[in-house]
Parts: sequence; C-alpha cells; structure tokens
Amino acid sequence: MTKLIVVIGATGGQGGGVAMRFLRDPEWKVRGVTRDVSSEKAKALATKGVEMIEANMNDEASLIRAFQGATAIFAFTDYYSHFPMSPARESIQLEHIQGVNLANAAAKTSTLKHYIWSTLPHTSVLSQGRAVVPHFEGKAKTDLFIKQLLPDLAAKTTFVIFTIFASNPVLYPIFRPIYVESANKYIQMYPTNPQSPYPSMGDHAINSGIFVHSIVTNDLAPPGSYIKCTVEDLTLDSYLAMWGKATGLSPNPGSTMVMQISHEQYCQFFGTMGEEQASQWKFFEAVHELGIAEIEGKKILEATDLMPEEAKKELVKTEDSLRALDWSSFKHHGRSGPVPTRGTNL
Repeated sequence: MTKLIVVIGATGGQGGGVAMRFLRDPEWKVRGVTRDVSSEKAKALATKGVEMIEANMNDEASLIRAFQGATAIFAFTDYYSHFPMSPARESIQLEHIQGVNLANAAAKTSTLKHYIWSTLPHTSVLSQGRAVVPHFEGKAKTDLFIKQLLPDLAAKTTFVIFTIFASNPVLYPIFRPIYVESANKYIQMYPTNPQSPYPSMGDHAINSGIFVHSIVTNDLAPPGSYIKCTVEDLTLDSYLAMWGKATGLSPNPGSTMVMQISHEQYCQFFGTMGEEQASQWKFFEAVHELGIAEIEGKKILEATDLMPEEAKKELVKTEDSLRALDWSSFKHHGRSGPVPTRGTNL
C-alpha cells in the first residue's frame, strides 16, 4: 500500500528537499503544504507529481485538513518570518504558536506513524541561563509541549536538528564575507574564536530530504530521539577558507580571515540581527565548555552514524554546495581571474 508524507513548506529549501527525495521513492506519495497553491513554485512541484494543498500554520483547522491520511509528516517553523519585523520575545511566541498548531493537527491525524519535527536545542536550559538564542527557543518550547501535553504524538516523533546551511552567505547579509582591499582578503567578523566549531549541513535543499527519508524509511532511532543532521564539522576559519576556494573569489591560502570582535562591537555593527546571532555563538561556547551532549536526558545522535552507506553517499558536502551557488553578486578582487556565473541551488 502506498504511504503518504505531508511536507510543510514544500516550496522552500527544507521542505522542498524532503518532497523531492520522497518523490523518488515509489512506495511514497507526497503532499506539499503551502500558503498559495497558485504560486509558480507550487505549480512546478505539482507538475512533478506533488499533490499541493493550501494551509496556514496560524490556522489549525487548515492543517488538520492538510494532514488527513498522512503516514508521515515533516514539519518546521521559521523564526525569521516574524523577526526582525517583530521583537525577539514576540517572535519566539509567534513561532511557538505555529509549532503548537502543527503538533495539535498532527496529534489528530489517526493514520500518522512518523512525525518528523525540525527543532533546535533549548538554549536557556542547556546553557544554564548563560545564553538565550531566540531562533532556537520557540522550537524548543514546542518540543516540551509535545512531550508534556501530547504523549501519543511524542511516541511517534523524531526531533531532527539541522545544522548550519552552507548557503547562509547568500541567504543572510550578516554572513556575507567582506572584501578588505588593503589586505586583499575576504573577512568575516564574529564575537567568538575563529576556531569555534561550525557544524555544516551542506546543501540543505538536498540534504534535508536525504536525512528525513533515511530516518523515516529505516527507523534509524527510537521515537523521541534527537538526531543531529550534519555533513561535516568545520570551524569558522575553515568554512570561510572553503568558501573562498569553492567560489573562486579568494582561493589562495591566507586570502580569507575570520576576525574576533567583542559582543558589543558585533551588535553595534549588525544591529538587531547581530544581537540574535551573538546569542547563538554564546550558546555554542557554553556547549563546548559544559560538554553538552544530551537534551533532557537523551543523547544527541549523529544521523551519519546511523544512516545506510548508500544514503550517506548521496549527501552533498559543503564545498560542493558552495560551488553550486550563484556568487555573481560578489565583486571579484582576487588574482585568479574572473568568477564564472553559477546556477543557484537554494
């Protein structure tokens, strides 16, 4: 019997990756959830065989209809659809409300076997109050809601943690390397050590689907598990050097540099987004210093330790992910010749 996966945000990066991977599996049908089925992206998915349905994460009733008959659901929320238009505290709550609506609708889906919830760690608790990362907190509050108030759903839930997208310099200006002509270098500034860990998910628009498909079809871990999805562990320094090489913008050794500045300077330079991101690096420092490897008594599992070899071979590594993106908006200052225009893959 054909199984059905319902994918939230099917026209975007994470959801699109999940939809496309399950389309390749003849045992599964794919239903994509979007706010506008008349959009060009929704129409394109429909021509590929995705059943597109309209629903809104602020409307639980619409989600119940969208989830009807689902064997599996992939769900996530987007903090940055609220922030910085709304303040951080309000954005956390708005994101959490959407997470609750998704969970309530999933709990009312009688056919459901797997709920794959894309989440992030509960920073205020795990760091013992040292760091509160707003774009983590709303998701983590939804974890607690599921576990405390929806035990039947919790028994079907896998909590997946997607790490840093290779495409962040394209998606968010705060991560865009800056060319310093006097030094002939591309630099990034962070309020933390340049050797700080930088767990990379590579191409999230492809790898999200590979990870989720492997989790659902192979029962990689017991329900309630936290699974970290990453393709390689880099540092801030090694990521930027890889970016320079992959893009051709700054390929020579020493032609990139990560500069550590103070928390205050970072926030002054990047404003509200700087405050948001600075809190994340504070949390990463706390994770390292406190040796955090569990969430509420559950060990954080590594997806690549559990996945079949054939699935791992499909994952797109960071350098290949960077090479596939369009960097033509960056003015080339290096000495290795012009940079070719590349097709965007977001």
